[in-house]
Amino acid sequence: MFFLRNPIYVTRIFFVLITTLIGYWVGRGHTPSLGPQYSALSLAFAILLVLVEVSTNIISSKKIILASIGLTCGLIIAWFVYPTIPVALFGDRDPSTAQLKARIICNLLFGYLGIILAIKHANRFSFSRLNFIMASPNEQARILDTSVIVDGRIKDLMAGHFLQGNFIIPEFVLMELQRVADSADAKKRSRGRRGLEMLDDIREAAPRLIIWEKDYPDIKDVDHKLIALAKELGGEVVTNDYNLQKIAELHTVRVLNINELANMLKPSVFIGETLPIFVSKEGKEQHQGVGYLEDGTMVVIEEGRQYIGSELEVAVTSILQTPAGRMIFARISDASITPMDLRAVRNGEPQPRRQREKV
Repeated sequence: MFFLRNPIYVTRIFFVLITTLIGYWVGRGHTPSLGPQYSALSLAFAILLVLVEVSTNIISSKKIILASIGLTCGLIIAWFVYPTIPVALFGDRDPSTAQLKARIICNLLFGYLGIILAIKHANRFSFSRLNFIMASPNEQARILDTSVIVDGRIKDLMAGHFLQGNFIIPEFVLMELQRVADSADAKKRSRGRRGLEMLDDIREAAPRLIIWEKDYPDIKDVDHKLIALAKELGGEVVTNDYNLQKIAELHTVRVLNINELANMLKPSVFIGETLPIFVSKEGKEQHQGVGYLEDGTMVVIEEGRQYIGSELEVAVTSILQTPAGRMIFARISDASITPMDLRAVRNGEPQPRRQREKV
């Protein structure tokens, strides 16, 4: 029997048996003996408790705690209310019996209201703030958005201790990741699943990561929810989203954009500097070729389309900084083309890739 291997099932069985035996023991002391009746009542009571315990698996721990608090508050209110109910309302000659009835009714009424109101409004309460304060009250709160989780570079910054503080992932960001992962679009679905997989790596890299449960039901947009949470905590938003950054800056919320950080760390390139570039594809404009630096920066080469598949020395003419990164414009260096290259280009022959000289 597989259930005997589970200690939880075994504990439940022993509890029911022991409770039934105790009921028989208590009932046997009566004259005449009420052992069988007490045993049946104890069995029913034990089964009811087990069913209540099993049902707690469906309800979150937060709702159970809030329901307990609501029940306590309801019973306290009932304690003060029941003496005010007129005894004559119940028609009993004995005032103590009427007060007992009033107390039972008030306990049921206010206890029920306390539990129901606490569960219905559970999303308005959050224990994350308590965990956040207890974790490190003096450190900066850094709130991660969906784009930075999917990107994944935040994990390396955390692991290398380049980015420290109390990291927060709001519950509504997790829900957005789940929606993207369940999308009918293949690209969105792939991004969402990558983000969900990155969550485990981020948790390992940041032991003080907190899932923030509080939601803002009056705000529909996730970006504005992030801004509202950052204002509430006095923290900053970590993102790759340029539009979110601009909106947050309008609300005077600090933003750390990982793309901007990556651009700052890229090697500096100056106008007039010569670079070895492999021309990999054609550009948008006529005669343009496109290549890439080792860090992924795009280099647009004037008159470079005819040299696709070749490696050239190019001279930087201008640098354009965009929200997504920088773009370099260059022209072919005079020393880059030999007479052999020119003859091959005129004859339409493919150009061999030049090997870079080892420094």
